[in-house]
Amino acid sequence: MELVALYKRVIGLDVHQARITACALIEETDGTMRIEQRQFGAFRRDRRALAEWAAALRPDEVVMENTGIYWKSPYAALEAAGIRAKVVNARHVKNVPGRKTDVGDAQ
Repeated sequence: MELVALYKRVIGLDVHQARITACALIEETDGTMRIEQRQFGAFRRDRRALAEWAAALRPDEVVMENTGIYWKSPYAALEAAGIRAKVVNARHVKNVPGRKTDVGDAQ
């Protein structure tokens, strides 16, 4: 059985109090995958930079963990840029084997 990607351009965010780790998986027109990883701070200018970076990639889907209250500000910045992110239960992400770093969580 062959798996077919539902989304060609996705961004995952691992959100903490002082840092946001972002990973974008982009399928190019020739079928190759490009991975872009970035880290952003938690200040307003950093969240705005995150939203601008994400908007420039034109993602099909953006997903972040619901880590306490820290997801709210990045979510608002993305929403202001016209991006509707999905907030998921962090426990579900943490149970995925082999993903024990911020970059791994974002991926």
